Amino acid sequence: MTPRDPAIGRPGAAAATVTTPRRGTPATTRLLGAASAAQRSLGRWGLVALAFALVSALVTHGYHLFEYPSYLTDEGIYVERAWAVIREDRLSPQTYYYDHAPGGWLLLAAWEFLLPNHFEMFGNPVNSGRVLMLLVHVASVFFLFEIARKLSGGLLAPVIATFLFNFSPLAIYYQRMVLLDNLMVFWVLLSIYLLVRSQVRLSAGFWSGLAFGISVITKENAIFFAPTLIYLLSRRTKGDPGRRFAMALWLFAAGISLLGYLLYAALKGELFPPQIDFSLIHQPQGHVSLLYELWYQVHRNQGTLFTHGSYLYTMWLPKDKYLLAGGLAAMLISLYLGWRDKERNLGFLVAGTLALEIAFYLARGSVILDFYVIPLIPMFALCIALVADRALKALPGPAARVAVTVVPALAAALLLPSGGYLLTHDPQTGKLKTNDVYYLPLTYLQQEQIAWIQAHIPPTARIISDDDIWVALHDGHPSYPYDESHFEAASDPAVRDKLFGGHWQDIDYIVLSNGMKQAMTLNNTGGQENYILDALDNHSTKVWQASRGKVSLAIYKVQK
Repeated sequence: MTPRDPAIGRPGAAAATVTTPRRGTPATTRLLGAASAAQRSLGRWGLVALAFALVSALVTHGYHLFEYPSYLTDEGIYVERAWAVIREDRLSPQTYYYDHAPGGWLLLAAWEFLLPNHFEMFGNPVNSGRVLMLLVHVASVFFLFEIARKLSGGLLAPVIATFLFNFSPLAIYYQRMVLLDNLMVFWVLLSIYLLVRSQVRLSAGFWSGLAFGISVITKENAIFFAPTLIYLLSRRTKGDPGRRFAMALWLFAAGISLLGYLLYAALKGELFPPQIDFSLIHQPQGHVSLLYELWYQVHRNQGTLFTHGSYLYTMWLPKDKYLLAGGLAAMLISLYLGWRDKERNLGFLVAGTLALEIAFYLARGSVILDFYVIPLIPMFALCIALVADRALKALPGPAARVAVTVVPALAAALLLPSGGYLLTHDPQTGKLKTNDVYYLPLTYLQQEQIAWIQAHIPPTARIISDDDIWVALHDGHPSYPYDESHFEAASDPAVRDKLFGGHWQDIDYIVLSNGMKQAMTLNNTGGQENYILDALDNHSTKVWQASRGKVSLAIYKVQK
């Protein structure tokens, strides 16, 4: 067990982090704060614990990576945009609506560019993106381990935090996918890690701010973490003569990426909407706009997370009720302990507010997609770890030694069928089986769908499909340049009017992914999907179908 970092865990520790700069020391190398020289390294047991966390990350998230879960529409969108960066030198193969900042798929494009076979390196183009998610997760595990160790001063908290981060079925299901949220979590954890390290120099403060800025242009909801990071930096520089400069430097570094994004839109003449019209009733016509899209997203509302049938009840709790319930309780305890004594319990205040900020984002009553839970997972895991660590340390010596054995027992209980982390009972047969993430193959259905298209549909065909197979059809052999996603064919005039003319007669094939028809119906609020739905329901014949469980795919040929 390593001693508590005096910069974070003891009364008056914030002041202890300050080191008065020596005379003549350049400003760029002055310390923002330094831990006591007595701070020890990981040690033998620490290295063992860290190795277990990293190997667990590789195994739980790497095994079955290309087979489960099935490729998601959003995965296809981000791989598709990375493809456009490399192949077409643009941010999207269609009109870029500023629906998301491009930081995530720019990183994905850089990764794809470095691979010898680019998008085909691991078979389906989405697979190469999933490999990047695996590497990003391993790095995130390291950052979470070190953050928990610095905030707690021992090894128990990082072991618990990374165990939940690695083994939770909720985590494995979403963290394997090529999603901006996973990349955003990586950058946020890196930013926090740079602020809680034993020694925090001006350069580290700069890089922390830069990492946070990149997290925001990767996924905009990272901005909700800003208050905690600014407060943490303020505490870490308390009493330092260069405190104001350190804060300004962090904010400057964080703003570099954001200002670059605004400058990009301004240079393209797409910062403001036409006639500075922000009407939500009648969308301004002429060109897309970054500020209008932000305004539109802020005003979107799809009900509350706590209504019956929301993702909380249909997806999140069934996958891991232990992490969510335990994380909520631990967050409240962390907030109480941290607010009651900010000097002694800075770690609790940091962990609790980080969890509260993303929980508020999810509960505020806007549009929520199922994978938006991703940033909540490491923050809840961190809160649970710190509370469990404090509870064990509060016990008297003999009881604490006995209680330490309880932690492995609880972890084992989660891996047993009662916990469902590794083993579960089949609801139909009642027999014992491994969790779906470790044995259920699903992506082969999409591979079969792509193979059938390449064998039976001519490359000149005009196809309506979903984004999950878009790159496979455009970058494969043969290539299908006239394949477009249903959303673009309905919403983008450059696709709808030029390629399909808004008429069902101009569609040759409709390739349905799982849930694609439901998505078309939900997207049809203005009737823009009518001509596609008309072709599907009234003028087409099913020529291929495959299904397994709740996953069902099909291909329809439009009869003219």
